[in-house]
Amino acid sequence: MKHVAFLAVLAAAAVGSSALGADVPAVVLPDSPTAVEQSAAKELADGLAKCLGATLPIVSESAAREGRASAFPRLYVGATRAAKDARSRSRAALPAWKTDEVFLKSVADGVVLDGDPTRAPIYAVDLYLEKFCGVRWWTSDAATYPKLDAAPVADVNLEYAPQFKYRETYYLDGFDPLFKVRAKGNFSSLTRYMLTDMKFVPPELGGNHRLYFFQGRHSAYHSFFEVLPPKTYFERHPDWYSLVDGRRQPKQLCLANDEMKAEYVKETLKRLREDSSVDFIQVSQNDWYGFCQCERCKAMMDEDGGVPSGPYLRFANEVAEAVEKEFPKVRIDTFAYQFTRKAPTKTRPRHNVVVRLCDIECDFARPLSDPSSPLNAKFARNIADWKRVAGGNLFVWDYLANFWSYILPHPNISQIAPNIRLFAENGVVGVFEQGDALCSAGSFAALRHYLSAHLLWDPNDDETRLMDEFLAGYYGKSAAPFLRKFIDVVESGPRKTKVSVGCGHKGVSFLTADDKLSAARLMDEAVAAAEKDGEPFAARVRRERLSVDHYMILNYEALRKHAGRKNIPWTHPETRAEAVENWIRDVKALGVKARRETTSANEIESYFAKLRDAKGFAEALKKGKPDKIRKLPSGKK
Repeated sequence: MKHVAFLAVLAAAAVGSSALGADVPAVVLPDSPTAVEQSAAKELADGLAKCLGATLPIVSESAAREGRASAFPRLYVGATRAAKDARSRSRAALPAWKTDEVFLKSVADGVVLDGDPTRAPIYAVDLYLEKFCGVRWWTSDAATYPKLDAAPVADVNLEYAPQFKYRETYYLDGFDPLFKVRAKGNFSSLTRYMLTDMKFVPPELGGNHRLYFFQGRHSAYHSFFEVLPPKTYFERHPDWYSLVDGRRQPKQLCLANDEMKAEYVKETLKRLREDSSVDFIQVSQNDWYGFCQCERCKAMMDEDGGVPSGPYLRFANEVAEAVEKEFPKVRIDTFAYQFTRKAPTKTRPRHNVVVRLCDIECDFARPLSDPSSPLNAKFARNIADWKRVAGGNLFVWDYLANFWSYILPHPNISQIAPNIRLFAENGVVGVFEQGDALCSAGSFAALRHYLSAHLLWDPNDDETRLMDEFLAGYYGKSAAPFLRKFIDVVESGPRKTKVSVGCGHKGVSFLTADDKLSAARLMDEAVAAAEKDGEPFAARVRRERLSVDHYMILNYEALRKHAGRKNIPWTHPETRAEAVENWIRDVKALGVKARRETTSANEIESYFAKLRDAKGFAEALKKGKPDKIRKLPSGKK
């Protein structure tokens, strides 16, 4: 009955619509619109209202055809008769919609905006607003709606289905449901500890694919000990767990043990019965090493080229076969990660198993396809092998952030586009881009989200245009040139210093001292320029300066001495202590809850205390693990 009440509102809105004038379009819905189509119509009417400065009527198709709504042109949203007619003109028979496929087409009296009914009607509307009206959604709370004299209706022609059926950009700002939809994201998962609740996309906006959330470690991933925790089972069933160095240890599971498999299946089915909203669940290794070395597991490995991924994929297949009998729409998600990254030679995933290949060991300062990087060349071989093994069941988990500190420059922005294209070339159907999910002030997090979201929707989009429009639209035209130069300095740093940059560096050792100071000057110039365009732009640039102020603190005395030797003006506070207090003040003012991947809400306060203890902090850095910055072989780029 909901659509009946909704159409009553439409009819009321249609009365007097002629008074709006012929240049104000009508949004036209099917006579029995779905909840998604209703949301899409509202999105279109609201967006165009901001562009045209007029209220648009939303009417039923019957009302429009009977002349009870005289506004023109007409923007047909969803499965209207007009859309079906337009789509059938070029086809003998209408094919089934592909996942998230959109159809936008100019017709005699306006435009049709249709697509895969699950969520594509709202994608079609958003693409119309973006591509033909010039609307830009930079973040969840910043957008540009250009002023238009009329709604564009000529030369609208877009038929497109994304290759990546599953798209997740894991950024804090991307948790906003409406912004997630506008960014064409359709997958939601939780990696572990969250400081802000993730809001899933509601059904009326198309919903989202979801991974089952394991309560134990507060994560959707690394399921083995979530399903069979050692504290419950190990004492009674040590043979369920991996044999390592001659003894059973609670590190991984023994995948040759039939009794363990039966219990694992039983517990997995129990969880799926408890949460019927999910359509994916992980069957995956723990987040550490220690795979089983028993004779039966070794024999399975030997059958698959001697790699551990063979037994692990077999196990995922066995669980998937049992799950399918009761939950035919649920897919099993398993890892190709660390010791399982090499593809097996024999085993293939079942049709309801997806393999999630992870690139955590790679050099993120260079494209993953760059043969001059040994780390990346190895991954390129891995993804090509998994393409042959997994076919259309291959996911990728890609790492976009610096997980030791989100608030530090990270030289991977120029790698986002080539990496996503590499995934597309290798038949990947789903991508998880792990970004700054805990931080509201990550270095250029909003830009990385914007780039990755658009490229996951269309890997052939122009990354240069995307970056230029974002820098000017979000930070202001005055600051954009300085920010572009800043990014260029950061991105070119690893080529000068000839280092490989992982996703957990403790500083910016990939930059020379000259480049650290040069980048700092460019950021100061960007802040000054942004102030000419107004406080909203200046505030956004000041937030980006936090990453510069952070690395200056980490290298304060050394950089100050270097500036003195080079006669470079010192524009920073006189003392490191003052710089630390300024940085802490600014971080707190932005409400930052975490500056790195963490499992504690108290971690950032502990970090503040460490920064204030200059001597102790320096000693701790020296004793800590390396930055995951590796010297490249001689002669490599």
